[in-house]
Amino acid sequence: MAQPTTRNYYKILGITQKTNKADIKKKYRELAKKYHPDTNSGSKTAEDKFKIISEAYDVLSNAKKRKAYDRERSYRKKSPPRPRSQSDYTSGYEREPGGNRQGYEEPFAQEPEPVDPDMPTSGFDLQFMIDVPLPIVALGGTIPYTYEKYVQCEECEGTGTCGSDECPQCQGKQLVVRSVTLDVKIPPGVADQYTLSILKEGGAGRNGGPPGALYLKICTQPHPRFKRVKNDIIREVTISSKLAEEGGPLEVETLDGTTTIQVEEATLVGEELRVPGEGSAISWGKKRGNLIIKFNIEDD
Repeated sequence: MAQPTTRNYYKILGITQKTNKADIKKKYRELAKKYHPDTNSGSKTAEDKFKIISEAYDVLSNAKKRKAYDRERSYRKKSPPRPRSQSDYTSGYEREPGGNRQGYEEPFAQEPEPVDPDMPTSGFDLQFMIDVPLPIVALGGTIPYTYEKYVQCEECEGTGTCGSDECPQCQGKQLVVRSVTLDVKIPPGVADQYTLSILKEGGAGRNGGPPGALYLKICTQPHPRFKRVKNDIIREVTISSKLAEEGGPLEVETLDGTTTIQVEEATLVGEELRVPGEGSAISWGKKRGNLIIKFNIEDD
């Protein structure tokens, strides 16, 4: 983790340190749906909670980040308390009237609302998970993605008023929730759980403020015939006992077409054949890994 944090991410998501990755993802989806800004009528409180929930999931869903976070929390618990007269409290704490402190036991800290309601305000950053077919993850491509976000109200052109009256479409909020579809470019060979950052595709801003960003975490969809292991693609192929015994050419399906391989004589069950250059893209498409054929043999 780049910066230490005093937030209790486990408490924020309502889980324990023993919760597995699948249950963490399930809990995140429940909370993200509940506190998503686009379903809470522009609530600043919901926006703050959504950001912290996303921050917690980003750390706890990543094995390396989670390990570092747990280690930092353990160190903090073991550290002796500082003298009360010392002014530089642990990062993340603030002194309040009466000597109280706000610490990580408070899951959702709120920021003050802008004093000027007409000041330009940036749009919400949005974070979602996007299901991507294995061939596109491995070789790259473009897929449509539909999501909801705040957009400028067309009725009042984002002013919040129609003449001297409040806009009936957005009730003066300048923004309305709409479903939009975006063509998302998937880089070739991108890793599973990689987060794409797409600028200006988040929620629209108010009073001329810039739009937020869209963050899409890639979730690779299982394939019925192919499996990805790093940069290699694994494929099981069943051949006849005659072909296994005598050997010969065999046409097999690849991620993006077909290729002809040569089955060796006396091939046994479980033997592998590597086909260079037919696997997943490497280094964002500069070259490709191997297609690994694993043989099964039909019973006579």
